Amino acid sequence: MQLSALIFSAGLMACGSVLGAPGAVAGRSPVAESIANATALGVDVYGQIPADAVRVSDGSHTAEPGSQAWAWIRAQIDLPNTLETRNEIENRAALEKRQAANIGIGMFSQDWCKSHFDTGQGKAAWFDNAGYNIHHISHDNMFSVGISYRGLRSNEQLDFSKFANNDLCGNTSSPLDKTPRLINCFHLFQR
Repeated sequence: MQLSALIFSAGLMACGSVLGAPGAVAGRSPVAESIANATALGVDVYGQIPADAVRVSDGSHTAEPGSQAWAWIRAQIDLPNTLETRNEIENRAALEKRQAANIGIGMFSQDWCKSHFDTGQGKAAWFDNAGYNIHHISHDNMFSVGISYRGLRSNEQLDFSKFANNDLCGNTSSPLDKTPRLINCFHLFQR
């Protein structure tokens, strides 16, 4: 009798731990590595861009690799499109009192990206709440672009340009043609 009670008790414990596990696992959502890295550096990815960012112009910042601002910029691209995220971003935009496209766009150049203009140093430029019909310029050569807060709408177009004839936005390179080798500028507009 004691052996059957022991087996029955062990069976109940095993069922409880196995049947209870999926609920705990299902409640977790994966966190992007960039968000985890930024959080580990003490960066509030829903807050303002960290103070080590270099302000280039209104709403435009640059950052060095390894800085808190770099981690914040990278994490903005991976924020999930959830109600909580949208509310946090809207609260941040309300604090800044800006009216724009409600889209964040970052441009990056990582180490080992080299051209005859580039020194190979990683750089980042972040344009928070980018506006329509404005040339958003980075004086550094960039090789990658990320979009945050939302995707492009059906009536929006994002064009990329690179340096030509002493103009940072002189040579337009549409993403439909091919991926540009380097960019210095983007232009968001409504069709």
